[in-house]
Amino acid sequence: MGKGGMSQGEKEDGEEVNMAAWLLGVNTLKIQPFELPSLGPYDVLVRMKAVGICGSDVHYLKTLRCADFVVKEPMVIGHECAGVIEKVGSEVKTLVPGDRV
Repeated sequence: MGKGGMSQGEKEDGEEVNMAAWLLGVNTLKIQPFELPSLGPYDVLVRMKAVGICGSDVHYLKTLRCADFVVKEPMVIGHECAGVIEKVGSEVKTLVPGDRV
């Protein structure tokens, strides 16, 4: 399932909260928190600057399916994105913090 953040909020203590557009049902989206997994050795953390939707996202929104994939639980949509690398895993050799992707 698609999992990715798209905006940030802030907790009362000033810590950033990753937010995402969750598809909850037909024509039902809700912006709510998304907990980021730990960064693995081959992973990168990208601070999103822009996120869009494409035709497959519209199919999911309207029908909860696209081709053979059927949405059976809440899912984050929006995978057309651009951002800046914030952190890289220990084995990442070709990207560095500050790179635009």
